[in-house]
Amino acid sequence: MKLFLYKSVALLIVVTILFKLLDVLAVSGLSNLKDDDYKDLDLLYNNKIDDELLILGSSRAWNHFDIKVIEEQTGIKSRVIGLSGADFNMQRALWEQALSSENDVKYIVHVVGALEFSRREDGIFKKYKFFPYFNNQYVYSNLSNIQPDLWKDKYVPLYKFHGNYKYFLKGIKSKFKPNTSSLYTKYKGYRGFEDIWDGEIKVDSKVISQDDISLATSFIRDEAQLANEKGKVLIIVYAPEFSQTNAIFKGKQTILNKLESVASENDNVYFFNYSEWEGNTDVKLFHNATHLNAVGAKIFSQSFVKDMIEVLDINN
Repeated sequence: MKLFLYKSVALLIVVTILFKLLDVLAVSGLSNLKDDDYKDLDLLYNNKIDDELLILGSSRAWNHFDIKVIEEQTGIKSRVIGLSGADFNMQRALWEQALSSENDVKYIVHVVGALEFSRREDGIFKKYKFFPYFNNQYVYSNLSNIQPDLWKDKYVPLYKFHGNYKYFLKGIKSKFKPNTSSLYTKYKGYRGFEDIWDGEIKVDSKVISQDDISLATSFIRDEAQLANEKGKVLIIVYAPEFSQTNAIFKGKQTILNKLESVASENDNVYFFNYSEWEGNTDVKLFHNATHLNAVGAKIFSQSFVKDMIEVLDINN
């Protein structure tokens, strides 16, 4: 019986070591990737950002802000890092890193909208993007607010790859054949949608709770304070949305009032409100009800640049 127990324990140890080794290899391989999923986060979490203007947010960050237009018209190096489906917890994982690390960033543009003020209840969207960064304090603490049992992904070998086998194989392949899966189709984080929306609104009506609005606003106040401590300028941007969404997102005006209040309370904070942007009624500028297409992004970016130049003039 003792021999059986010894063999069982030995086998368990060997299997655990093997699983841990495979986990480390796969995660290391993912961290080597420089594709659309991983390149931008690699720059952020490994302190490689050398741009003066950094735009952060959800998918509306990476598809609304045409970086070529912004760089050409402002003359400053710019980049966008956007996470599709990012609520305020996921976005905090971005701006805490950007504001706490040593980098060349002087201006942080935080892109928000009504949906970003609503807490995700369906888990961490596209969690595999964060697999290489679970040891980062800002990633782990903020994503744990969405998924309290995230410790399993961090500490149990291979657990994180359950349902994400594609990324396990992708990581292993990248580890032994570097640069084989590193297609990057964005320009410094930006990629526009080339289609034109048919006008059909597929977004469900959404009531943004007062609790979520209050918590998200407290996060942005923390962001403003940290930006001030680091000597950086924070620009909060309420991104364009198709005009008919005003009747769909309940709590939108409260959010706008809160953001205006944060800006008025802090000398280093500006609020650009594009909820009434002139392009919000033009279907031809949209990919869907909440995202611009490439044509819309180019036109909107020109509007953003005009407002941004005023901030640059004040702070230079």
